[in-house]
Amino acid sequence: MLPVTAGPARTAVVALPAEPASVSVARRWATDLLTLWGVSADDLDAAQLVISELAANAVRYGHAEMSIRLLKQADWLYMCVTDSGAPLAAHGLVIPQELAEHGRGLAIVEALAETIEVTREPDGWRVGAVLRLTTARRPAAPAASVA
Repeated sequence: MLPVTAGPARTAVVALPAEPASVSVARRWATDLLTLWGVSADDLDAAQLVISELAANAVRYGHAEMSIRLLKQADWLYMCVTDSGAPLAAHGLVIPQELAEHGRGLAIVEALAETIEVTREPDGWRVGAVLRLTTARRPAAPAASVA
């Protein structure tokens, strides 16, 4: 849960299919948006990793779609990935057990985040993480319109 703070909040949501290619799409979307919002490079690195891990989990556990919600307020960033829909067939990716890297994602998220929340929803899972933003830079200025 995001701490209560004063000041305006920025929020955005994107829905994507729960397919392996969507993990990089989610990461790029979050990177572009957080850069526009003025998140520093160090905090951006942590947020990218969290979004990647949460999106990969949504894909791995085979639901039809996922949504990613970002909320930035003051020096806090809330990131939430919700998977939903009927389970899909396996994505066809077979990794030998000795090379498998799954099972570490939430541990990475827990190491980076102030808090993490995992909730079972009627049609899937919702996983949220809160990062405390340590440094700030000025948000990108809107592009000037040409008359």
